[in-house]
Amino acid sequence: MPSRRKFLRNLAINWGGHIASLVVMFFLSPYVVGKLDAVSYGIWSLLTVLIGYMGIFDIGVRSSVGRHIALFLGKKDQTGVDETIRAGFAIFTLTGGLILLVGVVLGWCFPIFFRNVPAEYYDTVRLLLPFMAVNLWFSAVAAIYSNVLTAHDRFDVARSIDLCVLLIRTAATVYALYSGWALWGLAGALALANFSSLVFNRIGAGRIYPALRSFPLLFSRSRFKELFGYGFYAFISNVAFKVIGQSDLVIVGAFLSVASVREYSVGAMLIYYSAPFISMIGMTYFPSVQKKVAAQDFCEVKKLLNSQIRISLSFGLLVYLGLVFYAQPFIRLWMLQDGFDLHSVTMAASVMAVLALSKIPTLYLLPCINVLSAMGHVRFTAKRAVVEAVMNVVFSLLFVMLFNIGLVGVAAGTLTARLLISAVAVPYYLCRKLDTPLAGFVYGNLLPGAFAAVLFSLYCLLLQNLWPIEGWLSFWEHVGSAILFWCLILLTILLPHEDRTRLLKKVKKTVSIKDAV
Repeated sequence: MPSRRKFLRNLAINWGGHIASLVVMFFLSPYVVGKLDAVSYGIWSLLTVLIGYMGIFDIGVRSSVGRHIALFLGKKDQTGVDETIRAGFAIFTLTGGLILLVGVVLGWCFPIFFRNVPAEYYDTVRLLLPFMAVNLWFSAVAAIYSNVLTAHDRFDVARSIDLCVLLIRTAATVYALYSGWALWGLAGALALANFSSLVFNRIGAGRIYPALRSFPLLFSRSRFKELFGYGFYAFISNVAFKVIGQSDLVIVGAFLSVASVREYSVGAMLIYYSAPFISMIGMTYFPSVQKKVAAQDFCEVKKLLNSQIRISLSFGLLVYLGLVFYAQPFIRLWMLQDGFDLHSVTMAASVMAVLALSKIPTLYLLPCINVLSAMGHVRFTAKRAVVEAVMNVVFSLLFVMLFNIGLVGVAAGTLTARLLISAVAVPYYLCRKLDTPLAGFVYGNLLPGAFAAVLFSLYCLLLQNLWPIEGWLSFWEHVGSAILFWCLILLTILLPHEDRTRLLKKVKKTVSIKDAV
């Protein structure tokens, strides 16, 4: 089994890259909100969602290529690695034209879907969507090269490239908005960043894997069947994931107002940016899980699963419960300005709190899905994702149209669907496939997490009642106090006994060395 130190190193590298993105988002988002009016910001959010939907036209190939690269490396099959990469490029070449065509059609249909968009934006949207569709192709190709890096456990190189791309996009965004280029400026900054990502990832992948070939494109029926066999269900899961994550904005824009998209987007923004911290845990573990599955070493697979869940709970509960209890003061301090008043703050904070609650079950669901995917049970994960996505839309529409709950109702649809569809079914199915008792899974992983969550929630409530937040200083003092209390919970409840013993030994050794000096 690869050392825990290796996983933690790769995880720290992944998190470091995303922390940089989070810092940029923290400072850049109020600037963007201030430079764009409510309608323009809402249109940009909807354009981003539509482009995200268009990403499903990779038909799951992007994730399938990454999975098969890791699989063939585990089998030491260099021919399989090479042909997988070239077949992936061949598929993206064929689908590139389809993506562009869909961008043109969506551009012309945009005013039909969102009738309250002012007419002066029609021509801009019709040109922007095809332009952004080309950016999507750049992103898909860059992802293949990035998969080569991560399959070789070179997360340091992959995240360094991401950091360079982030700096390019940030600088271009600030300059474009400062120059008054509005929506076109944002789209141009995105295009420059995606093209840079393509170039940098190609250079990095070529150095780590000198045998890398992109051409000639491989139009192989056997490789296509192999990629689509896994990729089709990954495609279904990807569609469902995008519905769950992005249909909310479409529902808000279509059934409430385009301007309301801004409040929902601000409330959901920190949720979207914090979610990758948890998904990166699975991304860090997945190559090793896939290799252990390929070697039929399921004892180690179970250990990797338990380790991944504990790490996810250790960090995820702190993040999501913190967002639940501190949504209102954070958004007030972060976004309150002319054009984003206290009512907007309240709406955005309510959305953030409900969506944060909906993310808590993913702390154990994502590790389970990760292992199921590595074992090839993508048909189940796809069916589960589709049902959850459909129910997400149904509940969101029900809460908005029948109960008239508004923005909070849209977010509540996501929470309700996840609790009813996935919260129990996924771990139950995985335990059957791993021949592991469900009771042992719950007792060993979920009960400690639930107990820790209750203690932390009570502490946050007590802290807020005794110590009002008046500015950024008191806010960060609250955060620091909450983190210290969580560290105590982590050491006493969530950290496995062997890890706690190992940590205490290191602390005692360090103290004894200092005393000796």
